[in-house]
Amino acid sequence: MLARIVRYFQEARAELARVTWPTREQVVEGTQAILIFTLVAMVILGLYDLVFRFLIGLLR
Repeated sequence: MLARIVRYFQEARAELARVTWPTREQVVEGTQAILIFTLVAMVILGLYDLVFRFLIGLLR
């Protein structure tokens, strides 16, 4: 049982050694893209909210 656990961690470490990790610049660029997308989505959804709130106000 202990040998299987040790082998698992050895194989996991070997697999992680083969991984191509992103550079710091790639992480920063990806984070910036996500933040910009989130801000744009917030603005669009906020505008939809204002429009629908106005339209519902007209129905009352």
